[in-house]
Amino acid sequence: MAFSRRREVGLLVLVFAILAVGYFVVWQKYLAVWPHIAGFDAHLLIIVPASMGVAWLLLSWALTARRCRETLVIPIVALLIGLSLLFLLRLAGGEEVMGLQRNHPDLGAKFFSLFKHQFYAFWLGWAVLMGMVLCWKDYRALARYKYLLAAIAVVMLVVTTAVGKATNDQTITLHLGPIVFQPHDPVKLLMVIFLAAYLVEKRELITHAAGRYGLLTLMDLRYMGPLLALWLMVMAIVFIHKDLGAAALLFGSFLATLYLGTGRKNYVFIGIALFAVGMVLAYMKVERVQTRVAIWQNPWRQYTAIEHGKPVQIDLPNGKGYQICQALMALGNGRVIGAGLAGGYPESIPAVETDMIYAAISEDLGLLGAVVLVGLFLVLIARMFRVALQTEDPFGQLLVAGLAATMAVQTFVILGGTVKLIPLTGVPLPFMSYGGTSLVINCALLGIVLKVGEDSKAQIAHTS
Repeated sequence: MAFSRRREVGLLVLVFAILAVGYFVVWQKYLAVWPHIAGFDAHLLIIVPASMGVAWLLLSWALTARRCRETLVIPIVALLIGLSLLFLLRLAGGEEVMGLQRNHPDLGAKFFSLFKHQFYAFWLGWAVLMGMVLCWKDYRALARYKYLLAAIAVVMLVVTTAVGKATNDQTITLHLGPIVFQPHDPVKLLMVIFLAAYLVEKRELITHAAGRYGLLTLMDLRYMGPLLALWLMVMAIVFIHKDLGAAALLFGSFLATLYLGTGRKNYVFIGIALFAVGMVLAYMKVERVQTRVAIWQNPWRQYTAIEHGKPVQIDLPNGKGYQICQALMALGNGRVIGAGLAGGYPESIPAVETDMIYAAISEDLGLLGAVVLVGLFLVLIARMFRVALQTEDPFGQLLVAGLAATMAVQTFVILGGTVKLIPLTGVPLPFMSYGGTSLVINCALLGIVLKVGEDSKAQIAHTS
């Protein structure tokens, strides 16, 4: 354990060194244009990396005190979040260069503002994570409140449907005064907690029970009812919120957790079939889904869409397909070793800070950087599954495995959409895309994983 903790600290020092080099390169590149940015604060260039380094070392100390067995997750997450903030700062400089060339010297203010907001969100997420590590006595208490947590998730979606703000023809955000809240991020976490607790309690009944329906013997709907209700809730997201990304994420997490909890492949096949039927209906009825599929098929061609009952020619590269076209060109411009940090032009990609952060990194760091980033996510997910395998508690096993599967599904959905493997859905890349809600919820997810990863003797001493 002591050797592993020394390894963790050594990896954190390596992460800090990598990020320090990155900040120095960006600083050298944009030193002349940063003073033109409205609200620019030069002190943040030192405060951000230095304070984050101290924060991660303090968290490592806390995990050592709690005898947590996992030692690779924190350095990986520290690097992912550090790269996210570094690229937001780099995008601010790139936007400012383009703004000066176009005689609009305030374009970089947007990204610098996002950089500061994400830094504040990091500290909120870190506080949540540290509080869970030091003060949370027993994660098993979550299982006792599974129905309450499921009800909260449903209420969040209902409230979003009723009073949420439509963005790009999608109802995905709640505005509570100055706070902009995306409920789909906490819903995914609450859903996995509910499924893990429910499946552990009803595992034998769900796995082996069957009902007789005429001449057919199928799964007993008395025990599958809550799970079918969850499927209906997910499909409602597509039709009402028009949010294909949230639907794919929630249903993918649902199927993965269901399979991990029961081991029944037929449940997965039935679930995929139901989801496919729902997607076909969504394609037939929801115009946004039709457009997403058309962009995925060929973002360069003109597409005939039905708007207000009339056929309309949409020039995708200059309209709705412009984003993915710019992302594909950025991926190509990166080549093998990249254009160099701050050497490309990813700021020309619409919503690059949310949907296309992977394309921005790939352009600057090339295929090698893109592969390394995918490798970091693979190692992170593998270590989460390792925590699940090491714990003896059935609820803890399924909970962490479900969270790891959720992380894998979300990462695949956004990376697959960026490289045009699947239709782009717009879910955030964990720990990297801009978004305070996503960052804080993923820190809470990480806190659950690390809490389950504590040594069993330490857990008993902590709860007594």
